[in-house]
Amino acid sequence: MEGKVRRILATIAALFIGQGAMAQEMPLFTLGAGDVSGGYYSAAWAICDVVNRQQKGAMRCSPDPTSGSVYNIDALRRGELDFAMVQSDLQAEAFTGTGRFLSDGPMPEMRSVLGLYPETMTILVRADLGVTDVRQLAGARVDLGHPSSGRRATITRMFSSLGLSEGDFAEVSELPVGIAVDALCNRAIDATFLIVGHPNEGVVRAIQECDARILPLTPAEIADVIGGGNDLSVAAIPMGAYAEGALEVPSFSVTATLVARTDTPQRMVEAVVADTLAELQPLGRRAPVLAGLDPMLMQSRGLTAPLHPGAETAFARVSTEDAP
Repeated sequence: MEGKVRRILATIAALFIGQGAMAQEMPLFTLGAGDVSGGYYSAAWAICDVVNRQQKGAMRCSPDPTSGSVYNIDALRRGELDFAMVQSDLQAEAFTGTGRFLSDGPMPEMRSVLGLYPETMTILVRADLGVTDVRQLAGARVDLGHPSSGRRATITRMFSSLGLSEGDFAEVSELPVGIAVDALCNRAIDATFLIVGHPNEGVVRAIQECDARILPLTPAEIADVIGGGNDLSVAAIPMGAYAEGALEVPSFSVTATLVARTDTPQRMVEAVVADTLAELQPLGRRAPVLAGLDPMLMQSRGLTAPLHPGAETAFARVSTEDAP
């Protein structure tokens, strides 16, 4: 009887050892995204889903909800994330150790993986406010996003260029995108400053259900914000996506980018890039912000840090396969 029990225990132990060995053979890597109601998390989830299906147990990608680009960059610097979604303007500042990251110094170990989609400054206001210019929001209740989010950093940069400050507003909230739209609809705030890809579900809801409108920026304001750098671009919000026949609204945009570190394993980076490029159409269906991506632009758009060798290999392979 005792021998039988030992054999059973030995079998159970072998099973656990086998499972542990299998777990060690399947690397898990993390992709820092953003809040779960935003475009970054949607994009990160879609990319991880594609990688996990394509790799079939060889490796596993986990999309991690975070407070946004600034947090992601800090976590990537500390080695707490393997990949990170970050705005192009903040990628440039982190790599060079300027702007928001001046006190941290340059991050030479940062490497670019993918340039994704444009994210446009989108100022949603209650229609009954009657404002036509961003400066007219002085004295209003506004949402600017989490302090560790990329949008907060870009909003602060915009305010500095336009001679505004947080002190100009009656009340400042720090809300995730989804909750900010709820607050606007509930009249708890008067405006929210978003940086999002279009079309965006939250913007659809705000315009069609809550009588909100998008405030335009003037050409002079856009020029002041962009300055002489190349990390921001002139953009137009496609209002036809929200109301048939509506005219575009002028603004500026950053680019959503995916970055890693020099020590992120090459085979992981190569898998992420190759699997993303191979599944672009399904990705666009899973996450509308990823629809219509151009593979040729994805290796350069919004990227300041050099391409990771794994990304270079994947892009080179695609170029070779597409060659006549």
